Amino acid sequence: MRSMFIAAALALAFFTTVPVPAQEAMTADDLQMLCQGTDHVSRNACRIYILGVTQGVSLGISIARGKGAGRPCVPTGISAESLEQTVKTRLGKDLGDHPADGTHDAAGFIGAVLAETYPCLKPH
Repeated sequence: MRSMFIAAALALAFFTTVPVPAQEAMTADDLQMLCQGTDHVSRNACRIYILGVTQGVSLGISIARGKGAGRPCVPTGISAESLEQTVKTRLGKDLGDHPADGTHDAAGFIGAVLAETYPCLKPH
């Protein structure tokens, strides 16, 4: 589950104004190696990465159409660990306060957290 949140956060980063540095981006070769792996960790990482990107694309389209949360502007250089901690903190708080919200779309939740935590500033 932890990997799914990281994958979804990384996929959402594609739709922010922050370019992902080339050395940190997963390449098609990297993905192929994961997806050709025979161990359960590789197979799960492949599936979760594809799911995260797919949900990120859907979320990006929703944001672009003005549905749901506003567009996030994640700061340059923010670490995956920092993103993970931000989302995990909000999961604990929000689902602790409203357990029924646990059935909501995870990508939408992450998008809302990022938009609230790192809002794009409107020019004056």
